[in-house]
Formats: sequence, C-alpha cells, structure tokens
Amino acid sequence: MTETATASNPKHNSNAKRRCLCACLVCGLVILLLVIIVVILAFTLFRVRDPSITVASTRLAGVAPQVSLPSMSIQFNITLDIVASVHNPNRASFTYDSGQTNLTYRGTQVGQAVIEPGRIPNHGTGQVELSLTVDAAKFTNNLGTLIGDVINGTIAFNTYTTIPGRVAILGFIKHHAVARSTCHVVISVSDFKVKSQECDNDTSL
Repeated sequence: MTETATASNPKHNSNAKRRCLCACLVCGLVILLLVIIVVILAFTLFRVRDPSITVASTRLAGVAPQVSLPSMSIQFNITLDIVASVHNPNRASFTYDSGQTNLTYRGTQVGQAVIEPGRIPNHGTGQVELSLTVDAAKFTNNLGTLIGDVINGTIAFNTYTTIPGRVAILGFIKHHAVARSTCHVVISVSDFKVKSQECDNDTSL
C-alpha cells in the first residue's frame, strides 16, 4: 500500500500544477478584461471634455477717469468686479488649483487677481468672483494714449483668465486641463459703465 501511494504522488502533483496554472490564466484573463473595459469607458463614457469659463458679468467701481487741464494729467481709481462661471461637462469632478486673471491696457499689465482653488462636481457649474484694481502707476508708458482715450470717451482693457486643474476619472485616472478665457472690455467714460464685452474660451488638455 505504501509503494502504491508513493507512486501516485507525481501524478497528483502534476494535476495540482495544472489546476494552479489554469487558475492563474483565468485570473490574468479577468484582469486583462477589466483593464480593457476601463480603457473603453475612459475613452467613451468617461471621455474628458473641455471645462469652459463664461464671464457672467463685469461691473465697475471707483471713480471715472478725468483729465485735468492745462497740465494734461489724469486721475482715476477703477476696479473691475468680475463674476465668472466655470462649467464642468464631465462625468467626473474637476478640481482646479490657484488660477489668476491679468488685466492689460494696450499690451501692458495694469492689474492682477488670484483665483482661489476649488472643486466643481460632475455636470456642475461653479462661480468665481474676483476684483481687478487698475494700478495707475502702470500707465506711465501709455499716459498720452490713455489721455486720448479718455477724451474720446472710451477705454479698452483685456482680461486673461487661467485656471489649471484635473479631471479625475473613476477616482484614479487623472487628466490635467487648463481652462482659459480672454475678454475684451470697453468702458464708457461718460457714464462709467461697461459699454461692451467680448470673450473667447479655450481649454488645453
């Protein structure tokens, strides 16, 4: 009996190895199938779409620019209060870091505001409020042009908003995105209001 049991051991070990090999192959196939499913979902159902920035309103505060004669000096104190909406069309949340908005006059930066970090849920819209105070000292090189604009009745500014962030798919697949918005704002000097505003959105993934 002992010799028979001993002789059957190699066959038993061979069967055990086959079962172990089959189990490993099944596990490998299951893992591969799950990976394929996740990749397909990532590029179809969970495909990352561009978050968009929309400037909802721009309001002026401060004092309207005035030219003093005969010295031809100018005095003003302008603050642009901007309300922007960031829309996330994705099935995953959009988490953004500190962003910023730069205010320029004829190519020269004359103001800046920082956008605090935040998070926008899937298919959600978040509101961003910021104030841009115009730095009068930055107009030194464009003082003559500014005086001419004030006399003509309108002043044009450009705003550049940048919000970097990430879209997390299934909690662990992260896509980096930078949402950008450029606006051209024209201010009426006579009634100290925003005369016109045109904005373009751009998102880099």
